[in-house]
Amino acid sequence: MKILLCLFLLGTITYLFTACGNSVSEIPEDCEPEFPDAQITYDNYVKNVVSASCTVSCHRGGSTEGPGDFTTYDGLLSAATDRAFVFRVISDNADMPQDNAPLPKSTRDSLNIWISNCFPEQ
Repeated sequence: MKILLCLFLLGTITYLFTACGNSVSEIPEDCEPEFPDAQITYDNYVKNVVSASCTVSCHRGGSTEGPGDFTTYDGLLSAATDRAFVFRVISDNADMPQDNAPLPKSTRDSLNIWISNCFPEQ
């Protein structure tokens, strides 16, 4: 019985990690903004959140602790189009940013609107 439980748990964990690792890698061509009246863009909001929360000691590219370079729109976009970003940054159980997770709910909601609106830059 213990072996079956361990196998079940291992399978579930493996599934979750592989499911979260599937990436879109770019904005889908048929993306339609869900909140067209919301004015949340990379330039006017997201860049400031990322600068304050993600790139201070991580996610700057090169030899920093976090993978990826979130200091540019394109660098953040490659991470934000990955389903793991939503899970690790926006969900109620987010574990990012390290030592300060999750971000305030209002910030996570705004980031979710940015994503739902097809990642507008300006």
